[in-house]
Amino acid sequence: MSKKFIQFNVSVPTEQGFVGRSCKSPDCNRYFKVRIESLREEMFCPYCGTSFSKEEFTTNDQKEYFTEAAVEKAKKYMYDEIDKMLGKLARQPRSKHVIFQHRPIRYREKTVRPRYKELEVDSELVCSECSFPFQVFGIFGYCPGCRSENLWIYDANFAIIRQEVASSSDPHRALRHAYSDLVSTFESFCRAKAQSITTEAAHFQVLFDTRSFFKKHLGIDIFEGLILQRKVALLRKVGHDYVILRLRRCDGRRPSRVRVRLRCER
Repeated sequence: MSKKFIQFNVSVPTEQGFVGRSCKSPDCNRYFKVRIESLREEMFCPYCGTSFSKEEFTTNDQKEYFTEAAVEKAKKYMYDEIDKMLGKLARQPRSKHVIFQHRPIRYREKTVRPRYKELEVDSELVCSECSFPFQVFGIFGYCPGCRSENLWIYDANFAIIRQEVASSSDPHRALRHAYSDLVSTFESFCRAKAQSITTEAAHFQVLFDTRSFFKKHLGIDIFEGLILQRKVALLRKVGHDYVILRLRRCDGRRPSRVRVRLRCER
C-alpha cells in the first residue's frame, strides 16, 4: 500500500524581509539572518563555514511554530475528510430497514501565530562575490550563500569592531571585546588559508609560530616590513580579565612575558 503525503504551506514571519537561521553544528549553534527570497538549497554558516540544507538551518522557535501550525491544518484536513466519507456513506441507497444519518462536521481551524520574534543583529552585509544579503552578530568568516573567504569579509569585520567601540557607552569594556574579536578575525583568516594549502594542524595565536607556518608552506614572511624593537609573539586570553603578551627581543636575548590586566567597569 503506497503512502500518501499531505503538504501544508505555513507563512514564515520576517523582519524587513530577513528570516532567522541557526547553525546546527554542535560547536557553533550561532544565529544569523538571510533574505527569505535568497534562500538556497545548500547554505553555509557565516561563523564556522559548515554547510547544511536550508531546512536544517531552521531555528528551534520556527520549528515549534511550524509544528503547531501544521497540526492545526492536519486536524482541519482530517475532519473534512471524515465529513466527506460519512456524507457519501449516508447518501448511498440501502434497505428500508437500515437508517444511516450523518450530521456534517464543521471544524473551525484555529489561527496559529508565532510566539517568538526574530532576534536583532548588528550588521547587514552583501557578499561581493555572489551578492547574497545577510545579517550577522559581530565577527564572521564566510558568506552564507557561496562560502566566500575573500578579504572583504575581514574588512567588514574590522568595520564592525570599530563601530562597536565608537558606539559603546563604556569604551573600556568595548575595547576588551574588540581585542577578542581581533584575535578571532586573525585566527579565522589564517585558518582558512591554512586549510587551502595543507592538512597540517596549526594554531595561530602564537604569531611567530604563524610566521614559521606560512614561511614553510608558502615561502612568505607575514612580519616582513615591520620595524619594531619588540614584536608581539603571543596573544592569548586568560579568563576574561587578563591577556598574556610574550615579547620577543630583536637582540636575541630571552623573550619576556607580560601579564596585562584589561580593566573595565562592570
